[in-house]
Amino acid sequence: MFFKIILSFGLVLGLMAAFPDRVKALSQEESARVEAFLTSLSAQKDLVFIRNGREYKVDRAVSHLRRKLRGSEDSLTSAEEFIDRVAWGSSISGEPYYIRRPGGQNEPAKPFFTELLKKTGQGQ
Repeated sequence: MFFKIILSFGLVLGLMAAFPDRVKALSQEESARVEAFLTSLSAQKDLVFIRNGREYKVDRAVSHLRRKLRGSEDSLTSAEEFIDRVAWGSSISGEPYYIRRPGGQNEPAKPFFTELLKKTGQGQ
């Protein structure tokens, strides 16, 4: 039994060495940047979030993004990566998310999210 545990541990270490880019996690600093981005996004009360053709208020959108973050934060290394790989769109349908500003037209959410992250970082 002890030998199996040691062998399993060695296998895990070997896989980690063979695939170091797979061993990721958001640092505290990057987690704080994501949290600041989500807090800033939640303040955009007049924004409409569109996911898979359905419109949502921003509070619901932020809750959805937080759930997605919880499911992926161990595979991310930065707030930018969160937007690029997770917050950009639906992992199920492959459709990008959209936002609509007051009086505006639907626009892809990713550029808006990227700009909001930059603005959020300037305020820190």
